Amino acid sequence: MKKIALTAGINDNELHLNRSITDIIAKNGYLPLVLAPVSLKAMPEPRNDFDALILTDGDDITPIFYNEEPLPELGLTDPHRDQYELNLIKASHEAGIPILGIGRGMQMLNVAFGGSLFQDIYAQNSGAGIQHIQKADLSQASHHINVTPESQLNKAVGSHPYVNSCHHQAIKKVADSFNIVASAPDGIIEAIESSDQTMTGLQWRPDKLKDANQDKIFEQFFNLIN
Repeated sequence: MKKIALTAGINDNELHLNRSITDIIAKNGYLPLVLAPVSLKAMPEPRNDFDALILTDGDDITPIFYNEEPLPELGLTDPHRDQYELNLIKASHEAGIPILGIGRGMQMLNVAFGGSLFQDIYAQNSGAGIQHIQKADLSQASHHINVTPESQLNKAVGSHPYVNSCHHQAIKKVADSFNIVASAPDGIIEAIESSDQTMTGLQWRPDKLKDANQDKIFEQFFNLIN
């Protein structure tokens, strides 16, 4: 059985992982392999004994990794997890393993290849004019995004899908390895795809939405390993 690795965070000595992601992996006939930097005493070596990698959502990313000082609006960070995932991304990409980044995962992909982030989109970007931290449950969509016609994402969800939203950080400068393929109405970057078509980043949570088109995103990703 092929294995899909997925990252997890550790808060208060407890592993934190959304079951919605593991359910999707299992539903598609793959074995979930959870990766987390369990030791604070030593940085684990990145693994590549899996067929694809999903970078999951979580806390803010430590701004030192994109050469910025922390702003007052910065939330909880975990530099140990950040460093582990940066190493994991680079090792996986070098091994030709497909990568999907969701929420924080998209931001990690961007930082790993030299991009930067808004530590807080409302504090740093006066153009952010819609609600990016929705009050409704994430099973409900909250705003539209505009998807570029030539992208792989467009083949899955179309040009103007309705997505959920729960983030105060976003991509500021996109890394050279990626193309912007979706944006919110206020210009906040919502999706990126790598030029070599092996990496995709999504700002929203497709695993939470009850929408058949969102399932196509995962089908498209899993097809990269079949």
